[in-house]
Amino acid sequence: MYSLRKRLLSLVLVLSICFCGSFVFNANQVATAATGLIGDLNGDGAIDALDYSLMKQVLLGSITDLPVQDDLYAADLDGDGNITALDLSLSKQYLLGLITKFPKNPPENVTTVIMPLGDSITDGIFVPGAYRIKLWENITNAGYKVDFVGSLSNGPAELGDKDHEGHSGWRIDQIDANINTWMTTYKPKIVLLHIGTNDISQNYDLNNAPNRLSSLIDKICAKLPSGGKLYVAKVIPLSYADVRNYNNQVAQVVQNKASQGKPVYLVDMYSAISLSDLSDGVHCNRTGCDKMADVWFNAIKNDLGK
Repeated sequence: MYSLRKRLLSLVLVLSICFCGSFVFNANQVATAATGLIGDLNGDGAIDALDYSLMKQVLLGSITDLPVQDDLYAADLDGDGNITALDLSLSKQYLLGLITKFPKNPPENVTTVIMPLGDSITDGIFVPGAYRIKLWENITNAGYKVDFVGSLSNGPAELGDKDHEGHSGWRIDQIDANINTWMTTYKPKIVLLHIGTNDISQNYDLNNAPNRLSSLIDKICAKLPSGGKLYVAKVIPLSYADVRNYNNQVAQVVQNKASQGKPVYLVDMYSAISLSDLSDGVHCNRTGCDKMADVWFNAIKNDLGK
């Protein structure tokens, strides 16, 4: 026998379905990465009457956007590509214990291949593994599979994948001379580029640094697979040089490439790091590395698992 609570819930659900009819809602803004629980419409990690209420409101047209990032992923319970009264009925059955899973299954969690690319700030001098330690944790703790790739390898035991292309002391032109080989060998879906610090430190033909960066970006984008992306960071602060002019040039180069339709995106790493986050005025301490990791993760999180 149903408890009183279940009887009341059943009555509310049935009446709600009657009002909803067969109105079809097509989610207009589908996120780039499906995450969370199917049926969890408010993103609180549980499937309950609050989620049912949200679905009812969607079907009645009283709301057009759900709290979760991917409306269709969360609310399309039967996997037909629409949110309909059939999905509401499935929600009801789940809440009443008549079913224990929905017809739609979560997508397979694809391993995302990422190349951390740059100089010693990517490698890690005072913190071997650098930002890659916390970035690995962020990605795997979020439930995604990741493969860091590159010809170099270092980091502590807590870093589950130590591969990278962070070459200590290297400038833009040195990365550029090798990038085609690396891209062909490792085929990353995402490239995280932080480069230019050594150009500034060595005062190496800075007037042409934007042109060198432009060439490097073109080569990376030409080798990216379908759906691949390049994230280019503004370099972190230096204790002995003002990097803001270079960073403004980085932003301009990235904007120009993006306007050409290339899959390149700017990441403001400069604003996230202060001089107190540096061990020696150049390289991050662990706090700074963790801050860098969080910035990278926030930039790429919607690309993971695809």
